[in-house]
Amino acid sequence: MIAAIDPGSEKTGVAVLGGDGSLAEKKIIPTGELEAYLTGAYAQYRFTHIVMGDGTNHKRLQPVAEEWIRRQAPAVTFSLVDEKNTTVEGRAMYFKYTPRRGWRRFVPLSLQYPPEPVDDFVAWIIGLRYIHRQGGIE
Repeated sequence: MIAAIDPGSEKTGVAVLGGDGSLAEKKIIPTGELEAYLTGAYAQYRFTHIVMGDGTNHKRLQPVAEEWIRRQAPAVTFSLVDEKNTTVEGRAMYFKYTPRRGWRRFVPLSLQYPPEPVDDFVAWIIGLRYIHRQGGIE
């Protein structure tokens, strides 16, 4: 299992993925709650790796994740993943997995913007990128 993080200044997207890219959990949390989230997710999923996007705010959250590993789970490894274009991909993934309702069903997707943050989908994409980089799923 892999814990993926899309670091942000106010909110952070997190996702837990299986080695095949399957999604176990995704959510958006307040950035200050990352340590508590990792503790709870680790207790439930026993992930072996944490991956974090190298974009916005990673310099602030990388030490938080590394310190959590040192104190709570020394066997867990850490990697940064290129985060370029993940927000655009996250928007597309949002519409793929979130059914459109009401008037949104009639408007082309190219003209729509998700009505809520997509940081959790971006975290999932970061995890998938890591798996692909490691020679995992195609």
